[in-house]
Amino acid sequence: MKTCLWLSFLLFIDLHTVVTANAQTNMGTIDVNENCTATLHFNSNVDFLTIGNNPQIGETTSGSPVFKYFDIFQSGKTVFLRGKDPAAPKTSITIKLENEEICFGMLQYGQNARIYYDFTGTTNPEHKDSLNQKAKNEQVMIQTMDRVLALSNDYIEGVEENLLEVVVSNIRNDDRYTYFKISIRNESGNDYIIDNATFKYVEGKNKGLFKKGSIIEEREQIVYQTDQKIVKANSTAHLGYVIPLFAVGTGGTLKIQFIEKNGTRNPSINLSSRTMLKVKTI
Repeated sequence: MKTCLWLSFLLFIDLHTVVTANAQTNMGTIDVNENCTATLHFNSNVDFLTIGNNPQIGETTSGSPVFKYFDIFQSGKTVFLRGKDPAAPKTSITIKLENEEICFGMLQYGQNARIYYDFTGTTNPEHKDSLNQKAKNEQVMIQTMDRVLALSNDYIEGVEENLLEVVVSNIRNDDRYTYFKISIRNESGNDYIIDNATFKYVEGKNKGLFKKGSIIEEREQIVYQTDQKIVKANSTAHLGYVIPLFAVGTGGTLKIQFIEKNGTRNPSINLSSRTMLKVKTI
């Protein structure tokens, strides 16, 4: 009987170790850029960290590694990440803590950066369920964006500028987001590198019969965007952007603008309220 109890105790210890070793946290997508460093804080010291695509390109005078796309700083329970190159591909990030917990997610250069990520409560089942649901919602959103990108091109609005043609070739809504398929044809001999893309709701209001009209602009958050930020010379690329479900007021417009890195090609497209009100649901 004592032997059975002892074996049961050992089995409990072994199972507890397995459960602890297999603890996982989905961190979701982490956005960083040159002006915003993301701070990740955990409930245990960091054992090691790895990023899928971030090759080392050199060393500092003190011998610290220099990476191509993302800077990494690590101290105790905290990790600091900074984006270096807007052309950086979206890639995986995995962090192992000393308590054997594995934290995983995606890292990308983006404008929707948060300064602080608190993962100290991930052992709370409710918090874990929340993170898992968020990850599932994000996966559905990405799959929907892929479906929109696969739709045949339907010219909605476009502009030409310096041998660059930018066209909104498809828009779809679901119950949470608005999805845009943007087609860019680069007929020049130089690559077109996108430094930034902005979506703004613009509405003009006349303040009085003899007063100058004012313009109200409200920037829309880009929830997700496809990785491609370089349109090669003499080629066409199809880019995807997701913003929260968009409802434009009568008379307002949605202004989409692309900013070229180290260049002057900054085309913008205005989508009327009538156009946005006719967007189909996917």
